[in-house]
Amino acid sequence: MYEKRSWAGFYLIVLLTGLSFLPLRSLKFDFNSESFFPDGDPDLVFFQEFREQFSSQVDDEFIFIGLKNNKGIFDQGFLAKADSLSRFISRQDHILKLYSLTTTNLIYFNGKDVNARPLIHTSDPSQYKADSAYLFASPEYRDLLVSKDGRSIAIAAFNQQHLDNRQKDRLLGSIRQKTEELGFDETHITAKIRVERVYISEIEKNLQKYLVISLTLIALVLYILFRSLKAILIPLMIIGVSIAWTLSLISLTGHSLDIISSLLPPILAAICMSDVIHISTHYIEKLRQGLPKQEALHKTYQEIGMATFFTCCTIAAGFLTLGITDIIPIRNFGFFAAAGILLSFGLTLVALYAYYTLTPAPAVVTAAGADRRWNKWLAWCFRFLLGNKLLLFLLMAVLAGLAGFYSSKVEVNSSLLQEIPRNNPMLDDYRFMERDFSGTRTFEMALTIQKQPGSFFQPEIMKEAAEVEQFLKDSCGIGYIISPLSLFRGANKAFHGGDTGYFKLPGSPEEVSRYYEAITQTEYADELQHYLLPDGSRIRISGRQPNLSVKEFEPVKEKIDRFFRGKNYAFAHRISGSALLLDKMTYSLTNNLFTGIFFDALVICIIALLLLRNWIVMLIILIPNVLPLVFMAGMMGLMGINLKADTSVIFAIALGLAVDDSIHFLSRLRLELSRGLSLAYAVKRTYLSTGKAIVITALVLLSGFMTLLASSFGGTFYVGLLISLCLFFAMLLELTLTPLLILLLLKMKSGNKPRSLSNKEIDTPNQL
Repeated sequence: MYEKRSWAGFYLIVLLTGLSFLPLRSLKFDFNSESFFPDGDPDLVFFQEFREQFSSQVDDEFIFIGLKNNKGIFDQGFLAKADSLSRFISRQDHILKLYSLTTTNLIYFNGKDVNARPLIHTSDPSQYKADSAYLFASPEYRDLLVSKDGRSIAIAAFNQQHLDNRQKDRLLGSIRQKTEELGFDETHITAKIRVERVYISEIEKNLQKYLVISLTLIALVLYILFRSLKAILIPLMIIGVSIAWTLSLISLTGHSLDIISSLLPPILAAICMSDVIHISTHYIEKLRQGLPKQEALHKTYQEIGMATFFTCCTIAAGFLTLGITDIIPIRNFGFFAAAGILLSFGLTLVALYAYYTLTPAPAVVTAAGADRRWNKWLAWCFRFLLGNKLLLFLLMAVLAGLAGFYSSKVEVNSSLLQEIPRNNPMLDDYRFMERDFSGTRTFEMALTIQKQPGSFFQPEIMKEAAEVEQFLKDSCGIGYIISPLSLFRGANKAFHGGDTGYFKLPGSPEEVSRYYEAITQTEYADELQHYLLPDGSRIRISGRQPNLSVKEFEPVKEKIDRFFRGKNYAFAHRISGSALLLDKMTYSLTNNLFTGIFFDALVICIIALLLLRNWIVMLIILIPNVLPLVFMAGMMGLMGINLKADTSVIFAIALGLAVDDSIHFLSRLRLELSRGLSLAYAVKRTYLSTGKAIVITALVLLSGFMTLLASSFGGTFYVGLLISLCLFFAMLLELTLTPLLILLLLKMKSGNKPRSLSNKEIDTPNQL
């Protein structure tokens, strides 16, 4: 009967695994920075309204190309190549618009006649001197498309939204190939779609590294534990199937793998191996007690099955607490991780039962030498604990104090480009744009009329808006500023024959009305709609900044707010844009940090009460598992690691992982107490029997998370480092603080004075 059940379970696993490969074929890798915007946030609601009013999403999809000529930009060969590149890009599929000095025409009026001439006469070097003087006297071109040192120009192109990966690669590839053919002194390309493609490429490479390294390390630990190749293959197969099922679930629900969800395979591998090790070591222990194979297997599932289920629930709860965040990719990561953990738990129970039923007892059962060494070492550790209780409590208090001190130094800060590998050539391009042009971080501001009657068609209100623009440029370092004021200045200049001295705002309502009508009749009509509402109630000011981090942008934002508080303008301001929302993502996640830890701790306390039905147990389980989080935060402060999107989610996850061993320890303690043993003996037996599994499980979990140290993403590297440190601290505290707290707090509650164990009693693990 047992064999029939085992074969049925085996066939079911094979069937489900085969079916899982169908959706796996359509699994995609994706990265969209906008998916990280805080869902339901008031700033997101305003941004969506702002984007709908001005169609500003077009300007978010930029391709900015910097071309440098060491001889200066007024070189015929250079300008001819720049013009060739500009016209080539404008002909590419998915390009909506393009701005370039060599393709720009000046429109001006001569009486009632409309005239146009090239801004730069590319093919006529005799006019370069006049063109140069005119260009550098025209801020509308000089400030946007010419570098600060005058030796580089920029081509600004804008592509369609929602391109697939193949379209992005084709577009970027064609531009890169054309620039190489033309042979500029320097070429630098920055683009939103390029950042997205770099992220996707790194995600794919990292996922392969995670799997290879984690499976290799886990196989090594398994071989050391069981000394059998066959015993390695079965757990590795369980890991592989668990990962396949989880990735299949992601694909079935229509989601893709991103920078966050790509962490799932090594995490699932480590957690799955934890269940395998606890069940396998308990099964081997029963066999060594002389029980028949099937009886040993049944007792293993009876005695440790519920504890394994509880640990699975606490770890899943740690990930599910990420569901409280308003960042959708983080929320999805939490749900899929929890689902993968539950799937791997069920798979492990069925697969191990079938494997141990259908195969002979493991050969490691007869190799008792290693087990005696473990018992001897654990007995020495337990004896050391009992003899140095005060010293250990004092040491923990000092370390906790130091960790608390350094925890206070942790800062909230992040930047999208911080995640890009430092050796990636794209970073050089972004640094060039920040040095020679205005930068690549988008800046968006809305000015909305508050005092009625009022309108941005009124010259006096236009002048107030011009003050704001000048402040942003001079005091906030914001460049590449574009607004409807630029178009009205340009129209004023055009109506005065293109004289650069008239690049200023119109002085009367009649001029404003006249220029507005003229602009709507030209190619700039669409551009005006991107920056001015038809009723004049709101305008948009856009610009570019260096790639400021969250912390660096805060003073800029505060400076802008102070500026407006000191004014009595007819309009109110509001900063918006994708960069601001990505900053808010960081604050949103860190604000949810303690909420996630609280809910995770609540689940842990409930499970602890179910295990021993004793309120004191909550302290016993929380103290050794919260302290590693404090130590981890202290390490962040000591090493200067910031709280951001990825590092802020690790606390709830780490707490769920760290409590794994505590639940197994308390579950075994309950079993020993149910046999009528005194508390002291029950703790001793629990320590000697679970100590080996605690150490091995910690090593397996560490091997899984330390694979993240191979990541090319800075944030993922720190996730692996910090969780590994937390798990290491948790293992040490489980082997030191937990047994001491049990002996101290449970004895105090019972009112009995604890009896000291003799060395002989400690060294004899099977003594009752």
